[in-house]
Amino acid sequence: MHRPRPVTEVPDVVGLGAQDACSIVRGAGLVPVGPDGADEPTSGVVTAQRPVGTAGAEKGTEVVLWTHMGRDVYADLVPPTPVESAELDPV
Repeated sequence: MHRPRPVTEVPDVVGLGAQDACSIVRGAGLVPVGPDGADEPTSGVVTAQRPVGTAGAEKGTEVVLWTHMGRDVYADLVPPTPVESAELDPV
């Protein structure tokens, strides 16, 4: 007779570094992997995951982690000066 595996809560690791995220996922009894069956990510920042954080999953379930290399996507954006802001069309 097949016994169901215990269910655990999937940790929300979006926004964390890949190594920390994988460690947390493993700590919950889950298996971190990259998209399309790739090995677990080792660098970058986690931008999405499946299943999503706080979902329930059986221990041993794979959690797919998508990462973005480098710093925050918006880190290089410079806000407009007050003069430039005044010239922008309101949305």
